[in-house]
Amino acid sequence: MNMPTDKKKIRILYLFPGPTYRPDLPNFKDRFEMLSEYFEGEIYSWSCDEKYKEFNVGDFVFRGLITRKEGFIRKICLTWHILKWGWVIRKKIDIIVCFEPMFTGVLGVIIKGFSRAKLIIEINSFNIGGAVQLEEFKFFGKSRVWVYRALSDFSLFFADGIRVLTELSFPQVARRFPERKVFCFHEYVPTHFFAKGQKSDRNYILCAGFPFYRKGIDILVKAFESIADKFPEMRLCCIGHKLAEEAKERLGSWHERVEFIKPVFYDELKPYFLNCTCFVLPSREEGMGCVILEAMSCGKPIIGSRVGGIPGLVHEGENGLLFESEDVDGLAQCLEKVLSDKEVRERMGRKSRELVESKFSSKKYGEYFRNMILEVLGDDYK
Repeated sequence: MNMPTDKKKIRILYLFPGPTYRPDLPNFKDRFEMLSEYFEGEIYSWSCDEKYKEFNVGDFVFRGLITRKEGFIRKICLTWHILKWGWVIRKKIDIIVCFEPMFTGVLGVIIKGFSRAKLIIEINSFNIGGAVQLEEFKFFGKSRVWVYRALSDFSLFFADGIRVLTELSFPQVARRFPERKVFCFHEYVPTHFFAKGQKSDRNYILCAGFPFYRKGIDILVKAFESIADKFPEMRLCCIGHKLAEEAKERLGSWHERVEFIKPVFYDELKPYFLNCTCFVLPSREEGMGCVILEAMSCGKPIIGSRVGGIPGLVHEGENGLLFESEDVDGLAQCLEKVLSDKEVRERMGRKSRELVESKFSSKKYGEYFRNMILEVLGDDYK
C-alpha cells in the first residue's frame, strides 16, 4: 500500500509503558524518525531524566512522566497523565498504538472511547495470556497471571487491530479474536546501526538479557563450565540487570572465565556484539528475542533454546543451532560444535546477515508497520 499524497500525515498516539531511559538512542529514536516519513503524532511514556520530559523525535513528540514513585503508585500517576494528555489531543488522533495489552492496552481502550480513533494493540510476549510465572506458583503469582489475562482479553476485544511477533502466535490470536485484523511481524530493531562497524572474534560467548531465571543464564553457565577445559581461551560474558547478584544467590559460585557485566546504554552495546564469537539466548520463555536480531545484524552465529519466537529467527543448521530449554548437555553440544569450527561460524554468520536483510531489517519493519496502519484505518487512507 502507498501513502496518499493529497492528505495530511496520519496522526498516531503511541502508548509506551517504559522505562524509557534514553529516547535519543537508536532503538527508540531511529524508529520514530523512520516512521515520520509517513506519520506524525505523540508518544506517551515515563522518563528517568528531566531533559527527556518532552523530546522531539522526527515528527513525533515524546512526552515522559517524571516521577520518583515506584510500583503501583507510579502506574497510577502514569495512568492519570496519559488519560489527561490523551483528552487534550483527542480530536487530533487518527489511530492509537499500544505497546502491550494489559496496561497501555486498557488505557488505549479508554482513549479510543472519547477520541473515536482506531486502536491497535501489540502483543510483545509469546504467550497471549502474558508472561508465565516460571519460578513461583504461589497464590499471588497465580493471581497476577489471572489479572493479566483478564485485562488483556478486555483490551484486545475492543482493538481494531492486533499485532503479534511470531507466526506461532498468529493462529492462537486469530482463533480467539476472529473479528479482529491480526498482523504478524517482528519488533523494531535498528539493524542498520548494528550492521555498521568492523566485526572481529575476541574469544567470548555473549548473552544479553534479564531476568536471570527466565533468560536461562544458569543453564548457560553450567553448559559453559562443562566445555570450558576444551576451549581454554574462551570466556562467557553475560550482560544484564542484576545478573551477578542473582547468580550469587542461585549458583553460589561459577567458573573464573564467566563474567557478569552491568547493563550499558544501547549505543554502547554494539561492540559487545561485533566482537563476540557467537551469541547465545538460552531462555526458558521468550517473546521474540530482539537481541538475536542485534547479533544477526553483526553477522554472528546464534544458539538459542527452542521456545517462543526464537525458532522463527534461528534456522537450525543455517544461521545457528537450537536446543531444548533446560537441556544443559544439549546446549553444551551446540557450543562445542560452533566453537570448534571457524568455517561453520563464518557460514552461519553470513546467513544471519542475509536473513536480517531479507526479513527482519529496520526498513522491513517500517514497511510492515505502515501497511498495518493503513489496513486498520481502511479505504479512506488507501
